[in-house]
Amino acid sequence: MLKRFSGLVKTILYGKQYPFNTKTVTLGDQQFLLRKIVDQDIKELIALERDVYFGEAPWTKSAFLSEIHSPIPHLYLCIVTLENEIAGFIGSRLIGDDTHITNIAVGTYFQGQGIGSLLIDEVEKFAIMNDCETLSLEVRLSNTDAQRLYRRLGFSSRNIRKNYYTENSEDALDMIKHLDVELGGQ
Repeated sequence: MLKRFSGLVKTILYGKQYPFNTKTVTLGDQQFLLRKIVDQDIKELIALERDVYFGEAPWTKSAFLSEIHSPIPHLYLCIVTLENEIAGFIGSRLIGDDTHITNIAVGTYFQGQGIGSLLIDEVEKFAIMNDCETLSLEVRLSNTDAQRLYRRLGFSSRNIRKNYYTENSEDALDMIKHLDVELGGQ
């Protein structure tokens, strides 16, 4: 209990905000911009979620706003085509010695191009910079493609969270990746 409390105090008082500068990335033969999410992106992020989650939008506008303006150290990024279409996004927040991936989605048209891996790599850099020991996330039990990606990136199953998703009571697989904090940002 004390370790968890001291980790939370560390998060709030000492967490470093990730100095993320927009950058151009090339995946395959296509160029994208990788940048922080801003308020004006939220409508498109919700539309992207509906595309990926079969008509559902797990997060509301207020949920996105709350996360991207939270005082807790966090990183919310989107990857955008040169035509200014959001191809994918990821969100994470620091909780003690863990960086938790709160949300990730890649548009169906853009899946299989390495965007998900790139986004998770950026969050892992954020986690290491903040001396986190783990990276964690939940994924629907039915989403075997995402589970396969996460395992390929070094995540392992921790446990099953019963009835995790409120809209349909689907269970979630809780996954974790242990990080080498020796590489951290001290």
